[in-house]
Amino acid sequence: MDGPDLPQLHVLVVEDDPHHAACMRQALLRMEPGVRVTTVDRLRGALEALRDPAIGCVVTDLRLADAEDAGVVCALRAVRREVPIIVVTGAGSEELAVAAMKLGAADYVTKHARYVEQLPVLVREALGRSVLAGVDPGGAELAPVAGGAADEHFLVGSAAGLRALLALVDRAARSAVPVLIEGETGTGKELVARAIHRRGPRRHASLLVQNCAAISESLLESELFGHVRGAFTGADRDRRGLFEEAGDGTVFLDEVGEAPPAMQAKLLRVLQHEEVKAVGADKVRPVRARIVAATNRPLDVEAKAGRFRTDLYYRLAVLPLRIPPLRHRAADIPRLIEHFLHRFEAREGHETHGLDVDAMRTLQAYPWPGNVRELENEIHRLVLCVPQGQRIRRHHLARRVRDADPAAHEEPLDRVLARVEIALIRQRLREKPTKTAAARSLGITREALYAKMRRLGMRADGASSPPV
Repeated sequence: MDGPDLPQLHVLVVEDDPHHAACMRQALLRMEPGVRVTTVDRLRGALEALRDPAIGCVVTDLRLADAEDAGVVCALRAVRREVPIIVVTGAGSEELAVAAMKLGAADYVTKHARYVEQLPVLVREALGRSVLAGVDPGGAELAPVAGGAADEHFLVGSAAGLRALLALVDRAARSAVPVLIEGETGTGKELVARAIHRRGPRRHASLLVQNCAAISESLLESELFGHVRGAFTGADRDRRGLFEEAGDGTVFLDEVGEAPPAMQAKLLRVLQHEEVKAVGADKVRPVRARIVAATNRPLDVEAKAGRFRTDLYYRLAVLPLRIPPLRHRAADIPRLIEHFLHRFEAREGHETHGLDVDAMRTLQAYPWPGNVRELENEIHRLVLCVPQGQRIRRHHLARRVRDADPAAHEEPLDRVLARVEIALIRQRLREKPTKTAAARSLGITREALYAKMRRLGMRADGASSPPV
């Protein structure tokens, strides 16, 4: 395959309790095939092990025979500042873990009954965040690219969550690792995949798309891996699958979460060994295509529930990108509306005089369960229905938009509670002179407040943004 090979994950575990060290090692080895885990029981041994540049993450206890507490994190970061550190603490030591994070630790976990099950997730999340090192998410737009499609307007906006996504799109384009794009239906996952392809070294090769939910399992296998003559009724000639047809290009697997279990196993082989076996064939054939996948289902949850292969999930999610729903970027709606108006007025040869204030306010208040795609369809309908030269007013909007109660939109309980917590914390931070006073008014410690703000995605100044 062109470009860098998929790096082998190498984790360093620093733990002086042999039982805990063995449990953590086994949990990390099960993350995916090929993972390497090195265990040491002293800080001195960890510092020596970190001379190996292949080590990509450290999982460490804070109570070691030759060091403890903040000294462990400081010493590790002094040797390899770029390597993410996951801190493991005893029960009741959350404040100590928060202090470690202030010194640069990426995350922490306490030694509860099932803590080792969390480690693979924390390691993957820490590695994903470390990819952002050196990336400036402040720019609101992707840089222009020769031959770029006009549809990249979907990826333009000012919302903080979208800016972080755009920073990762360009980073993903320069890499060869698999990418998993997550987002609700209609958010523009295929457009993100196309942007990644167009902006990378593979842009002159093919981008081939396959929806894993659109056809039966047998047809999907033939489409992706090809078949030989006589493999089944109607197979009158050899046929190459998408992975071979793409050559040095990209294969985009939409709705990969719907792939049947047998197909998931075959996809894992492609990712691990870069080879395919056509239906009815005796031998495997090498492939070089890069894989970009998308899903509207949370694959981490599906993997935990046994509905999606955990090893395949971790292989696909080397670089996960989450597209924020349109309701989390309402400030971008006017800009999207302007683009859609220009496009459809030119296409239909039918001009309007734009939207009045009331219509715009109604469109921004609507929760858009169908996301950008639903907004696009609504603007197209308005261009067709509003008389030539008239301004679009509220009564022209679809009834579901006019009559919708934004508060009635279905929202998970944890998201509702998070919004309430964020609003209350912001209020107390404004009202109180210090964070210590704000924490005291909330009935928690200052360290607990910092930990809660971190989990809610809030910055030290109380600002926050929807998760990407």
